[in-house]
Amino acid sequence: MRIIQIVGSSNSGKTTFIEALVPVLKEHGTVAAVKHLAHDRYAVEEGKDTTKYAGAGAAFSVGIDNEKAVIIRDAADLATVLGELCDAGIEYCIIEGFKTVPFPRIVIGDLESEDIVLRNPTPDEVPDHLDAFEEFYTMQGIVRELRRSYPLERAGAVLTFNGIVRELTGDERTEHMDFGPEIDAIVEAIRVEAEKTPGVIGARFYHRKGRLYAGEDITYFAILAEHRQEAFAAMSRAIDELKSKAHDKNH
Repeated sequence: MRIIQIVGSSNSGKTTFIEALVPVLKEHGTVAAVKHLAHDRYAVEEGKDTTKYAGAGAAFSVGIDNEKAVIIRDAADLATVLGELCDAGIEYCIIEGFKTVPFPRIVIGDLESEDIVLRNPTPDEVPDHLDAFEEFYTMQGIVRELRRSYPLERAGAVLTFNGIVRELTGDERTEHMDFGPEIDAIVEAIRVEAEKTPGVIGARFYHRKGRLYAGEDITYFAILAEHRQEAFAAMSRAIDELKSKAHDKNH
């Protein structure tokens, strides 16, 4: 799932731009939009049954009519919402605001910012720059992307792995191993090698950086192969290579 972040000063035209961008992105895949409301509270109509259910503590309260479903979710953090959208099959997520989260972004207006991909573009310009925006995946999202990207006629097995690499220090404290900014290149190199294994149809590897999502660094591996033994062989080598790189980096 690609994260298309839109930032800009108040009344700069962000909402108008996003309204025009959604149908453009829909030509490339499924789209969701998330808005940061800052200190404003989202207006949920009082007295409705769905509001009462949410107030009673339901994790999800859903109202369905003959045109749409409206969901009230008790999650108030971006990482959780992004994970659920990715699991739901969303391919492009537009987020408005969240200026302190360091995603590559589109700036509307003259706001000073970092990680700028485009400033004041037209919606039609955005698809040509999609690769510059951050990817966000869950394990379910990785497997879905893998199946979407490769022919499945020969597929006999999908093997997955996820893990957090840690080390134990002398006083038995547990700390994360720091791969540094090169982790994306390391994971991509391991993925390319995995795809060279005979019988492997395709591989998708992804490293989620905790610094971006207020959580732990975690690596997801998913391998599609003709047979289980080929998937296991490729996965075993990939995990060993990741362990080796972690050891070299931290010793």
